[in-house]
Amino acid sequence: MVKSVKNILAISSVLLFICAISFAAEVRMLEPIAATISEGETVDLGTIGPGQTLAITVKGIEIGKGELEANWGVLGVLEVPKDWQGFDSMVFAKNMRATIKADPNAPDGTYIVKMILTECESKNEICEAKQGLGSVTFFGRVKISREVMKTSMPTVGITTGVGQPARYPIRIENKGAASDVFEIYSEGVPAWDMKKTIHVAPGQTINTFYEIAVNEEKEYKPTIVIKSVSSDRLKHTYDVGLTVKSDVIGDIKATKNGILIFPLTLEPLYTLMGIFSYAFA
Repeated sequence: MVKSVKNILAISSVLLFICAISFAAEVRMLEPIAATISEGETVDLGTIGPGQTLAITVKGIEIGKGELEANWGVLGVLEVPKDWQGFDSMVFAKNMRATIKADPNAPDGTYIVKMILTECESKNEICEAKQGLGSVTFFGRVKISREVMKTSMPTVGITTGVGQPARYPIRIENKGAASDVFEIYSEGVPAWDMKKTIHVAPGQTINTFYEIAVNEEKEYKPTIVIKSVSSDRLKHTYDVGLTVKSDVIGDIKATKNGILIFPLTLEPLYTLMGIFSYAFA
């Protein structure tokens, strides 16, 4: 009799194990990489800069118990490194998007975050897996590097007329896995504080420019700064030259870059100067 009971228990355990395997869920990650992740697995999430925010999106709808459509409850961030931040996804979203924000002063290196995709409405809740999904706990490996930001500025010296914009071409490349916004501004030019912001998606390269215009004949030594809004650690500076002088030919050439401010009564004159400027290019 005892032997029979043991046999029944053994068979029951095997059946439960088989059922557990049948309903073993996986995380179907959509970004920052496309991957299928199992319980306890560690996946590379890419490289970001200090202070940047990394989006982690997973598929929110799967096939559960009885081959029926099932919804995951939430993608939660369980653990992050010291001085990092984690933000859970919305509940029952079609595609669940959680975010990880790195410490703005994080040294270059490799870090681990712990996450959970669960059928429950909260990452800390233990609920009955009615849909047959249950939960999957996994780890993400994130690399921090200041090399995610690459910039260049081919033109370092410009001569322009009084009140005319000097236009410096700029190239910004985001080599990382996180979107970011970059500020462009200048130092060393009195009474000029224009700031420009540029959004650069992961892996994207943007060609843009920064303008400086002054109303005094003089030679200036501006410093143009390109900085991530995420962290002061992601910043490049360029020392450039700016010569401002007044002469007819120079003013005509400068009109190709546009006029920032001018009296309305002189608008027809500046229009003609802009047309003639191409003759002196």
